[in-house]
This record gives sequence, structure tokens and C-alpha cells, in this order.
Amino acid sequence: MALLTCAFLGVLDGSIIGTALPSIVREVGGDDTWYLWLVTAYLITSTVSVPVYGRCADLFGRKRLLLSGLGLFLAGSVACGAAGDLATLIAARTVQGLGAGALLALAMAVLRDRTDLGSIQTAMGVMLIGGLVGGPIAGGLITDHLGWRWAFWLNLPIGLAAGTVIAARLPADHVRRAGRRLDLAGIALLTGGLTLVLLVLSLQRYWLLLAPAALLLLALVPVERRAELPILPPGLLGRRDTAALLSAGFWFQAAALPVGVFLPLYLQNTRHFPAATAALVLLPMLGGMAVANRVTAAAVTALGRTKPALLAGAALITAGSAAFAALPTDSAPVLLGIAAAAVGFGLGPAMGGLTIATLQAVPRADTGLASAASILTKQLGGSVGLAAAQLVALPALRIAGWAGLAAGTLAWLSIAGFREAAQPLRAADPAATR
Repeated sequence: MALLTCAFLGVLDGSIIGTALPSIVREVGGDDTWYLWLVTAYLITSTVSVPVYGRCADLFGRKRLLLSGLGLFLAGSVACGAAGDLATLIAARTVQGLGAGALLALAMAVLRDRTDLGSIQTAMGVMLIGGLVGGPIAGGLITDHLGWRWAFWLNLPIGLAAGTVIAARLPADHVRRAGRRLDLAGIALLTGGLTLVLLVLSLQRYWLLLAPAALLLLALVPVERRAELPILPPGLLGRRDTAALLSAGFWFQAAALPVGVFLPLYLQNTRHFPAATAALVLLPMLGGMAVANRVTAAAVTALGRTKPALLAGAALITAGSAAFAALPTDSAPVLLGIAAAAVGFGLGPAMGGLTIATLQAVPRADTGLASAASILTKQLGGSVGLAAAQLVALPALRIAGWAGLAAGTLAWLSIAGFREAAQPLRAADPAATR
């Protein structure tokens, strides 16, 4: 439970700020152009740090890095709540994101070693349902009743409790690759290239920076081929099935995050709903995700296959997003709730199903790398989807619809290229539980 709580906090703080944004900007100053920075600063740092934590864990141990990352995350949370201006708040969100990278990469990695993949389906569902959809709901309720600063400060008691349990009960892990050198060149090239890409999309200017970003990412290929312990092994991405699943995860997240951010903003800024009411429109999405996740978990466990559920999920996301794109901007909230439920039913299969399929598609020795790559591509998909949505000069409801429609279609095409044979779910590695 403590491990799941850590991962939950990492996901939650990527989305909780959505319904609090108008109150934050009104209190500390700024305008709508700052909205994306407060979200993207967290997403960039939590995204690019995931593979770094994954590799450092091989050298220094997961428990130590997980607790260090949790401490960094909590320090950033306290600073966010105390911030008196937007520059300080953005800097604190950056620190928060650096800590969240450890929570996302390492908490689920430890859990994966200690349980079977069927249980991971449920764990991932709880984490992502609560984080992606529960974040805006919690943000709205906290903002209306306690103030937006408590959306950050409430992380402290929860995180401290989880950290205490982990420190006391999680055994020190064996460092499996002690003595091998960290791929510093690969880390620099990967983080530099991804950061430039995301900054360009966020600022919607300085497009020439995409040229050095492309050069950095291209230079990563030969560096990784020569590295003793590559940060992003080319062999992993070269597998057709793994590449298809990672691409699907990218597009699923690119569809989910714009809906979670722009739908509450539309309801508050265009329809003038209170933050809590705007967040409650997402409840049908939450319910759809919960039901679909449970149904998918049972089906995957019984059949040993995830592809049919993933294809159905992508189709439902596309249909729900098409409704957002077509509905009048003064539509009744119940119609918006129905569309949100369709998107939720589509996201449900993707939450744990993609993780299971990715881990099943690679040899056991590569499951750690596959897990980190899965988290990285999903985080990157959310960042790119949210930033790219800002390029569209449409009302917020239309942005959510068209972003989800495009990303859902691409997710379906990615899954269609995945070749899957029915197979029993792998159990946890017994050696990892000793």
C-alpha cells in the first residue's frame, strides 16, 4: 500500500493542479499563458528523470533512491504551497517533478518484483484512476473549501506516512550491477533533447530549437549502442511489438491529459461553474475507468490476452472525444458527462493492460527496462498532447475533443500493429521477494 501511495502521489500532482489553476493565477498574478507552465514544468521534469532513476537504481539500489525521491517531492510540495509568486511556484513544481520521477519509476518497479502481473493490472488501475481523474476532482474540492495551497500541502502527511512504512518494512535491495558506469552521455543527450522539444511546444515559439533537439536525440543512438549500461537500450525499442505498445501508451496519455485539463477549464471559464462542480463532471469518467479496469483485469487473467481490450478502449476514447468536438459549447452537463464516461471506459483497459502487455512482450531480464520505457513514453505523451493542444485556436471543449480524437485514433493504429499470442500471466520473480 505504501508503494502504491507513492506512485499515486506522483500521478496525482500532475493533474490536481488543473481545477486549481484559475484560483492560483488570480491570487499570485499572471495570465492564461502561465497555465501551461505550471503543468508542463512538472511533466517535463517527471518525464525526463524516469529513465535516469531507473538506471541509477541498478547502481545504487531502489529503496534508497525511492526514499530520496519522495523527500524531494515533499520538499517541492511544501514550497509550492508557500509560493508567493508564479516564478517561485514554477520552480517548486520543477523540484516536485524531479521527485515524482522516482515515485513513478521505482515504486511500481518494486511492486512488480513482488507481485504477479495480474495484480499489477489492479494496482495500475487504482493509481491512474485516482491520479488522472481523481486529481481534478480533488483539486476542485480542496480549492473551494481549503484553498489551492492545500492541494500541495496535503501531500506532506500522506507522503511522510508512506515513507515511514517503506523505510521500516521494505528490505534493502541487492545492487545488481555494482561497478558498472552510469551512462552520463546518454542521460545528457536524452534529457536535453526531450526538454527542448517540450519547451518549444509549451512556448509555441522558438521553433528553430527543434533542430538542436533532433540532433541531440539522433546523437543518442550511437552513444547508446556503445554504452556499457545504456539509459535507453536500442534493442528494446527495436522490437516491433514493444515499439507498438510504447507508441500506444504515448497516444493514450496524449488523449487523456488534455481532457482532464481543458474540460474543467472550459466549465469554469466559459460556463462559470465553481471549481468543485466543474470537477464533478469528471466523475462519470472516473466511474467508466474503474468499471472498465476491473472488467479488463478479469478478461486478461482468464484469456491471457490484452489486445482486444486495448483496441476497444482506443475506439471508445475516439468516440467520446468526437462527442466533445461536436457538442455545442452550451450543452447540458449530463451530455458532457456521457461523453466523459465513454472516454473513461476507453482509458480503463489501457491503464494496466498496456503495462502487462509490455512486460509480457520482453524477456524477464528486460522487464525493468520495459517498465521504465513505458512510464517514460506515457509521461512524454501527456506532455506533448497537452502542449500541442495549446497550438489549436479553439474553445477549451473543442481542444479536448479534437486532441482526444486524434490521439485515440493513433493509439488504435499502434495497437493494431501489436502481435499477441495468448499466454498465461507471469508470476513475480521468486528471487525478488526474498
